Amino acid sequence: MNRFSVPKPSVLELLKGKKSVLLSGCGGGGDILQTLSLFNLCRSLGIERVVLAELACMWWEFDGQMALGGEAMKLEWVQPNEKVGDCAVLLSEDSKVIGGFGKDHGLHASLIKQILPEIPVALVTIRKGVPGVMQGFRDLIEKFDCELFITCDTGADAFFTGTETQVQSPLCDAMSILAASELEIPGVYGVVGFGGDAELPLPDLMKNMGFVMQKGGFLGAHGLTQEDLALIERVLQYVPYEEVEKWPYEAARGNLGIHYCKRFWSVEITPAAAVTFFFDADTMREVNPLADALRNTETLLEAEEILMRDWNLFSETRLPLVIPAPSAPQVSD
Repeated sequence: MNRFSVPKPSVLELLKGKKSVLLSGCGGGGDILQTLSLFNLCRSLGIERVVLAELACMWWEFDGQMALGGEAMKLEWVQPNEKVGDCAVLLSEDSKVIGGFGKDHGLHASLIKQILPEIPVALVTIRKGVPGVMQGFRDLIEKFDCELFITCDTGADAFFTGTETQVQSPLCDAMSILAASELEIPGVYGVVGFGGDAELPLPDLMKNMGFVMQKGGFLGAHGLTQEDLALIERVLQYVPYEEVEKWPYEAARGNLGIHYCKRFWSVEITPAAAVTFFFDADTMREVNPLADALRNTETLLEAEEILMRDWNLFSETRLPLVIPAPSAPQVSD
């Protein structure tokens, strides 16, 4: 547990004086893209080493199809790689997907490695459940002497309180919140793209974020800068099919209002989507019950079954990877 002193430090206070920081995409599927603004922030604060990571769960979008679920990837499906223990690998500039459903398709993480070749970029397995996620992060922290862990999410579903029925990717977020709370270094949860995953209506998201704030869990915020937009754009140009991770970028460019996510769900993009809000992971656990529910699970299967049995939720790893769906123009109202 973080057990921050009261008043709790802001994320800027936590970053100051650090030499090595681990930034991770919270839910897989491209959330690593949201670490880029934090990478720039760390660099502006003089932090010597920034390590970027992503949970190895990927949504694959193909022409004429729509992804509902995420594939729990085997780490050996991405080659070449450098093993860091048994639960994490480092990517190279040449890393490509050679196996699984997404064979021959690109990863946000590998694109970032090509753009920032000097930065360590890692994948952490979810196929070994919570123990594997924890071990993967621990091995990266040990290898790079990291002093702070920040997991960054797009959207809303990490603010599940136990009653909402619309969340569709609760598993990886809960694992990431648990890691940020229980790793041996301080951990922070960050959310950007406010409501952009269409998994909670904005009124519910605001109410649930308010619960965390009322408990003293708010650690400050940081808005996307013009430098951030230029860096994020270099990745997005290679993934024109991206329908979730783009919303912070689009919000910062003023493309606000009602848009559509995966052709079925409307999302309301507000200026808040261009801001990363930071929270104490311990406090997130007080509001989102899934992290504690999964804490003592030993396998991915056990974690999936708890979500279904106790919370009436499907894990993203149990939803269809793709369903036939006609492509439609992506035009905002």
